[in-house]
Amino acid sequence: MESWNALEFDATPYYDSLIDEFMIRERIVGAFSLADPQLLAARATAEEIEQAEWPPEDTDFEYPPEVAEWVTIQEELAGLQRVIILLEAAPDDVTRIANFRVHGFGQWLRECLWAATGVLPRDPGSPDHNSVLYRKAFQLQGRGNGESAPIT
Repeated sequence: MESWNALEFDATPYYDSLIDEFMIRERIVGAFSLADPQLLAARATAEEIEQAEWPPEDTDFEYPPEVAEWVTIQEELAGLQRVIILLEAAPDDVTRIANFRVHGFGQWLRECLWAATGVLPRDPGSPDHNSVLYRKAFQLQGRGNGESAPIT
């Protein structure tokens, strides 16, 4: 995370929005924010670039202070301005990462984290035609061609 200048991020106020069927709340051991629009755009897939919405639609609506920061973060996630990474510890060893979740347009980051750690996330993101090895890793684990594995 340091090599991309990702910063530690206090995600606890946003856990209800960030933690979904792919993460176990009690095992979250770290969160990072990477806010580098140039890097994110340079590494984005064609699909991510097409879906990105930046700048956000101009509105005259003023959000209450208690949600204003989260609204800004959501806009940045949707606009290729930021990604948030959550790290989940292994059930038997809190010093070992067993899963991660990337929020925002960061397919390249999912694949880099997988390649660097060998951890195949429960949420594969949206692998494209260039994701040959990443897709193969899912197949080797019996998860088809990039199938998700939500917690049941």
